[in-house]
Amino acid sequence: MQHPSLNGELIDLRAGDYEARIATSGATLVHLRRQGRDLVIPFDAETALPGAWQGKTLIPWPNRIADAHYTYRGVDYPVPCNEPETGAALHGLVGWTNFAVVSETDAADDAGGAAAPVAVTLALSLPASYAYPWTLDIIVLYALDARTGLTVTTTATNAGAAISTAVGVVGAPIEDGAPAPAPYGVSCHPYLTRSVPLDECVLQVPADRVLDVDTHMAPAGERDVTGTDWDWRTGRLVGATATDNAYTGLPADAWQVRLTGGEGERSVVMSAAAPWVQVYSGEHLGRRGVAVEPMTCPPNAFNSGQDLITLAAGQSHTFTWQLWEED
Repeated sequence: MQHPSLNGELIDLRAGDYEARIATSGATLVHLRRQGRDLVIPFDAETALPGAWQGKTLIPWPNRIADAHYTYRGVDYPVPCNEPETGAALHGLVGWTNFAVVSETDAADDAGGAAAPVAVTLALSLPASYAYPWTLDIIVLYALDARTGLTVTTTATNAGAAISTAVGVVGAPIEDGAPAPAPYGVSCHPYLTRSVPLDECVLQVPADRVLDVDTHMAPAGERDVTGTDWDWRTGRLVGATATDNAYTGLPADAWQVRLTGGEGERSVVMSAAAPWVQVYSGEHLGRRGVAVEPMTCPPNAFNSGQDLITLAAGQSHTFTWQLWEED
């Protein structure tokens, strides 16, 4: 089912006990529920904008570019500052851009007719700009399964680069007569919830190291979590602890973050195979849940180069994450 809203088209998915709503603006997860229980903090996409980047797809960089400026292969690029309090460029360039619905996958109901779709594919061509002179073709697939919950697969392809041909126009760096590959990172921004205050929940994050930040939320050093408030490896009550940090030292294969609490002490589980995860205790949303953002690179990677993906012309990158409820 599709209908228009402030956040583009809204697509409702259903599989078994799971239901989800997707908005085409920013390829956004509006809500995810199982048997009526919210697994992420929802918002009313028909009448309001999401708060604190709820559910957004984050491309071509996750988190922040410090001072809204990066230097890549010797070329300087100013990017729009959308977080004035830190002076940073936050969460990429597609969070408020409208994706197109490419296809929906239906499941047959017991009577043989069409039920709500179980999957939707969204597409966007992000054009080259002064801030990012590469064109990316982006595909986001949201798929619900009655057993495994929600799987989201995001694929980005470098469709070509713009070069500098006029004074004041910044193009892609030229190397060996051709445009350099595109710098790239990707993440997502769901807020896991148990519909009770976060303080009453148990959080488990299998990360050995945490990235400290300065007053502008820029990276200020990496350290071991042992013996600190940022050690969530065995799972513990959140209580009054606040965090808005990137964590690493994660398992090499797919890892799982769990938030447990509320009625029945069930867990909502996030799984991904990314080397980083941002964990934010959701103060801007009243600590009703925790943002868990698997990231392919840390904050400010467009400047540091740490874990930065580079996409040659025609090359693609695929990123997958999952959410489900565990009894």
